[in-house]
Amino acid sequence: MNEPIRLLLADDHEVTRAGFAAMLADCPEFSIVGQAVDGRQALELCQRLNPDIAILDIRMPQLNGLATARLLREQQPSIKVLLFTMYDSPDHLEAAVNAGAVGYLLKDASRQEVIDGLRQVAAGQCALNGMVSAQLLRRVVQRNQGGAPGSALTPREHQVLGLIAAGLTNREIGEELGIATGTAKAHVERVIGKLGVADRTQAAVQGIALGLVAPLEHRA
Repeated sequence: MNEPIRLLLADDHEVTRAGFAAMLADCPEFSIVGQAVDGRQALELCQRLNPDIAILDIRMPQLNGLATARLLREQQPSIKVLLFTMYDSPDHLEAAVNAGAVGYLLKDASRQEVIDGLRQVAAGQCALNGMVSAQLLRRVVQRNQGGAPGSALTPREHQVLGLIAAGLTNREIGEELGIATGTAKAHVERVIGKLGVADRTQAAVQGIALGLVAPLEHRA
C-alpha cells in the first residue's frame, strides 16, 4: 500500500485549519502531519517534518505565505507549495507563481476541487484556479501588446513544455518524443530560458497559468 501524501497546513485561523482537516478526514491518501499558525512556524515544522506539500494561506502574521513559499523554495525545494487563499486576483496568482508555488486554490473551492488539486500537485503537476489564471493570461497578453505569451517557443518546445507540465523527467520526455535524453535536456533548458523562469517547475506553472499548455496525465 502506498504511503499517504504528507501535508503541512499553515493558516492563522483555527476554524480554517479544522475545516480543511475535516474535509480530508475520510481520504486515507492524505495525512496532515503538522499545522502552523504563521509562516515562521510553518518553516520550522517543514524543517522538522519534511512534508510532501505545504499548504499556505497568503495572509499570515510573522511571515506571509508568499515569503514562506520563497524561503521554502530556497531551503527545501523538494517540498511542493500550494497557496490556499481567499484572494481571487491575478496579482496574487502571479506573485504566488513567482514565489515558487505550484498550486493556487481559492477557499471557496469545492471539496473535490481541493482533493483534485492536491493530487495534481503530488503527481508533479500544477493546480491553478482556472478563472484567476484566465485573468492573468489576459493581463500578460496586454502587457505584451497583443503578442501571445510564449510565442518565441518552437513547436517542439511547446511539446516539451506540455510534457514538463505533465511531470515527466528528461529521460521520459526523450522516450515520449523519440529523442536522446541529452537532446530532451537541451530543449528543457531552452524552454526555461525563453520563459524567463528559474527551473522546470516554474516553467510548468507559467505554461499552465498563461494558457500555453494544459496539464497532461503522467504516463506510467
